[in-house]
This record gives sequence, C-alpha cells and structure tokens, in this order.
Amino acid sequence: MALPSLLNLPTIRYLVQDESRIGRKTETGRGITAKGVKPIAKVDWPREAFWLYGVVDPVSGWHWSQTHPHLNQTHFQQFLDDLSRALGDLYWY
Repeated sequence: MALPSLLNLPTIRYLVQDESRIGRKTETGRGITAKGVKPIAKVDWPREAFWLYGVVDPVSGWHWSQTHPHLNQTHFQQFLDDLSRALGDLYWY
C-alpha cells in the first residue's frame, strides 16, 4: 500500500504547462526569368495564427487546453482562471 493512502494524504497532480503559436504564412515560390536575372515577387505576409495553451499531468495522462488569439497577460490569466475551475479545489493546497 502506498504511503499517501496509509497517512490519508490528498492526491497531488504534477502539472506541466506550455503555450505554442500555431499559424501559417504565405511562402513565395520560384519565378521564371532569364538566366542571371533575379525574379521580383511581391511578398504579402498575411499571418493567421492563434495560441494554444495547454496543461498535462504526465503521470495520469490528464490534459486540458485552450486557444486564444494572442499571447499576453490577459489571456494567460484567463487560462489560469479557467484551469483552476477545471481542476476544482481537490488539487489546490
């Protein structure tokens, strides 16, 4: 029998958090020109992206994630508040 259960200790989750930018941007391809002439191409970079915030418990495999349009303090705080509600009082001491 495990020591935490013998001592009636609460279960603890070890959480790992990360955020990633996921998006796309246009890439220019090859242009056909005469030998020795560099192609001139208009480069338009309409970047479309979002941020994925996530948490995982490597021991149990439990995971939780959220998407936001930007990486900033406001969105990260919202992520933490929602994570706290998702976990409940069971894992906070």
